[in-house]
Amino acid sequence: MFGKNNPKFRNRAIILIILGICCYYLFCVITGEQVNLLTTTLIEETGWTVTTITSTLTYGSLMAVVMIFVINTVFMKLNSKFLMVLTTFVVAAGIAIMGLSSVTLSFATFIIAFFIIRVVIVILQHGTNLMCTNWWSKHRGKALGLVTMGAPIASASFVALTTIGSNMGMRFSDIYYVFAVIIAIIGVLMLLFFKSTPEECGLYPDGADCEPASMQVEENQSTLTIKEILTRRDSWLVIVSFGILYFGITCITAYFATVMIMKDVPSTIYLPALTIGAVIGFPASFLLGVIDDKWGTPVASMVMGCLYIVGFLGMAFSNGSTIGLIMLATIGYAAITGGCPNLNPSINTYIFGRKNYLSASRIIMALQGVIAAFANMYMGAFINAGNPTGAYLVLCLFVVLAIILLAILSRKPAYDSEEAVKMRAAAGKE
Repeated sequence: MFGKNNPKFRNRAIILIILGICCYYLFCVITGEQVNLLTTTLIEETGWTVTTITSTLTYGSLMAVVMIFVINTVFMKLNSKFLMVLTTFVVAAGIAIMGLSSVTLSFATFIIAFFIIRVVIVILQHGTNLMCTNWWSKHRGKALGLVTMGAPIASASFVALTTIGSNMGMRFSDIYYVFAVIIAIIGVLMLLFFKSTPEECGLYPDGADCEPASMQVEENQSTLTIKEILTRRDSWLVIVSFGILYFGITCITAYFATVMIMKDVPSTIYLPALTIGAVIGFPASFLLGVIDDKWGTPVASMVMGCLYIVGFLGMAFSNGSTIGLIMLATIGYAAITGGCPNLNPSINTYIFGRKNYLSASRIIMALQGVIAAFANMYMGAFINAGNPTGAYLVLCLFVVLAIILLAILSRKPAYDSEEAVKMRAAAGKE
């Protein structure tokens, strides 16, 4: 996948993979992992409530849905490097302001900064997805499997590192100041090394000597319109199935520590288990990419659905004495936080093709975001009722529905595959 006979492609690709991992780390922390810190350390220091914080996250998630459409439309018009670099520095500033507001007890400032970074962070996610679909065609699944390892790495490290920092006497503000500096350094690296497409460097996807067959055969193909996307059955199969899966990610990542505490699981057990589970989850994300490249994205997505159920059942039935179930929860947690962001852009490319990725994704991912945006309210309702077990059991049923929808999608060949290209060429001659 790194073009062993093309050193220029290999060197550039390795750098881009590392930057992609950093972007997914930040995305996972902002959208999920930091909630564990916000609902524990921040509340203890400031006296603010869980409801106001989770409500802000929900509103930010809904606004991010609108941003998905806007961002992908802008990506269709402009080079993505400017957006990626600018976003990284905006997030760094926002994190520093969140830390400062905990000192000044300015809740309004905190909410504004929190809201802004939750909205703009989707630029890093979608820019990374776009970069992978542009740089890799035959090896897209493995590339996405690597960059999305940033998610399980975040799951393994952020809660543990912030807990260690708190135990060392660091306040919420201290932790966030350090975090802001690290993000700013990532922004500098993005400025120096990020490229959205291989063509910008005189290269082709996968380090090949020429452009993909689908681009050669369908050079004049127009991009899909909004109406065309919304009237296709396979669009809605993707929207609903991955909408459910993204909904589920928030339900397990943002509330992991909260649920473990409710179930009387001490941090000395669930934090090491989370780290061990994430270590196992790292190769799981890549293996899902291998399955994607070999048997197709719908099949890999169905395998991932099974990992969701494993994680949800572990969360549902674990308690302070069930180490095995806690491990199942953390393994499922790590695998899906890497797998879902990996397979979601990949399945859009699988169905619509590399050239139509942006025009399709700006609609499909926005509608998926509408579904996922209510995950915090869903979990908040069950947690307030003291019934997190019920929340995860209901989620298992929804995931079964998603697997059925993905099974229907699996009957269709990948859009950019030679088989699909020949089928469309034959249909055009009839």
